[in-house]
Amino acid sequence: MNLLTDQWIPVRPLPAGNPVKITLRQLLCEDDRWELSLPRDDMEMAALQLLICIAQVFFLPKDIQELKQRIVSPLETGTFDEGCAPYDDWFQLDHPEHPFMQVREADAKEIIPMGKLMAGLSGATNSCFVNEPGLGSHLCGGCAAIALFNQASCAPSFGGGFKSNLRDGRWPGKDGKGGFSGSPVTTLVQGEDLRQTVWFNVLSKEKVIADLPWHRETQKQKPTWVDPIKALSIIPAQTIGLLRGLFWQPAHIELLPLNGPHSCSCCGFSGQKVFRGFKRVQFRYTIQGLWPHPHGVRTTTFKNNVPEERFISFTTLAPAWTQLSRFVVQLQTDDKTEGQQPAAVIRQAQGLVRGLRLNIGGYRNPSKLADIQERRHELIFLNDGWSNHTNIIHDLVELAKGYGNSLFNALGVFIKGLKKTKKFTGAKGIKINLHEIAKGKFFRRSEDAVLHTLSCIDFENPSSELLAMGEKLNRITTNLFNESVHPYLNDPELVRTMAISRKILNKNLKALKPQHDGRSDDETNA
Repeated sequence: MNLLTDQWIPVRPLPAGNPVKITLRQLLCEDDRWELSLPRDDMEMAALQLLICIAQVFFLPKDIQELKQRIVSPLETGTFDEGCAPYDDWFQLDHPEHPFMQVREADAKEIIPMGKLMAGLSGATNSCFVNEPGLGSHLCGGCAAIALFNQASCAPSFGGGFKSNLRDGRWPGKDGKGGFSGSPVTTLVQGEDLRQTVWFNVLSKEKVIADLPWHRETQKQKPTWVDPIKALSIIPAQTIGLLRGLFWQPAHIELLPLNGPHSCSCCGFSGQKVFRGFKRVQFRYTIQGLWPHPHGVRTTTFKNNVPEERFISFTTLAPAWTQLSRFVVQLQTDDKTEGQQPAAVIRQAQGLVRGLRLNIGGYRNPSKLADIQERRHELIFLNDGWSNHTNIIHDLVELAKGYGNSLFNALGVFIKGLKKTKKFTGAKGIKINLHEIAKGKFFRRSEDAVLHTLSCIDFENPSSELLAMGEKLNRITTNLFNESVHPYLNDPELVRTMAISRKILNKNLKALKPQHDGRSDDETNA
């Protein structure tokens, strides 16, 4: 199965229709409108990223004008053939010498079920609730390629000494060992259909060189399954080229076919060959520095004068909007404040789109562990004008988070109580973890207000929308506080603590009156 020539992309026509499989040529060179069609949102996100990475490497636009042309018009077939020609053998899933993202003759005796290749399908704390039975029992070539890419690029490692992807959250650190922050968050621009979405997330050549100044010297590098990573090697991130980095395979994996016509347990389509399992082998190497992946959000802090740079991840139950500032606002760092760098495709979008549909995906897993606790996939719309007023987005998010923090701080006093001092007799705490329960309720109830405001706000004159959002969040916060403390109204030992907590809440809410003059980022910075 060859990703460049065969029908492997599972789609359905827009606005409605039955699922089919199409080729890469059909997607990019024809004007039909499609959307991906897979039973899991993370598989669709991985398929989208795989298509973006192929288009990025094969059909690199020479400038932003050529990129805009490809967004509005199908790719010419001659350009398609010319772009694919150098890579044809490298993207064949069952190639006899260098199969796509695999090694031949993997030195392992154990055969691993294909379900283990699909992140979170087995071993995850929530797997039995969100997956169909037998979803990963045997995969067709297309679904196997998507699962391979997802495991290598977006998911935690297999654990037990297996290396993780280039965005695994590690940073150099003073001792060179670094730390860990979990699976990477991916942020992409969502278009009207699949073809447009792919091109919205392809960087022009000038943007590639801006993030990878070593692009010219490394553009002829081969992928890891053609030119394998050497065991125990030390690899500076600045030596990894675009193709090699986008398709980095940190594990030694070999898929095992089941010949004969079978239906894929994931997409449901029949094929002449499916894959029943795989072999995997551990091997070690070290990456020095952080490779600037174009789909990831980076933060930078200084600790003891040593910069610590990492890709952000989902580590809590907080929804994606709480990190929206990181997704779209670029901030320089110093020795006191955190710097942040939105994904390159989002920075490029500031000159491409008016309203931004932000496609966000990833996994939530505990630090230093490979177990997946949650799959995350969210879509946030930012109204026209967002690109010149990212400071307002930052203020809006901080305002909404401020209401949540006011609630959490007030309940924290109610939970812990207040210590006795010479001038204060103290106050009893409830000693029950109301905080986490209220936090989940706040995020659920506030999300609609925040997302609605982001989608309709007039960035030139944002005051009225910010005020309306603030009033809604004020009511939500007050109601949640009352609900949380209501069962304890008749406890005489808690009446005083409740009154103090309420006073703290009211004081914090009063300080959260939204104010903004609507100036642009440039005017504010000036």
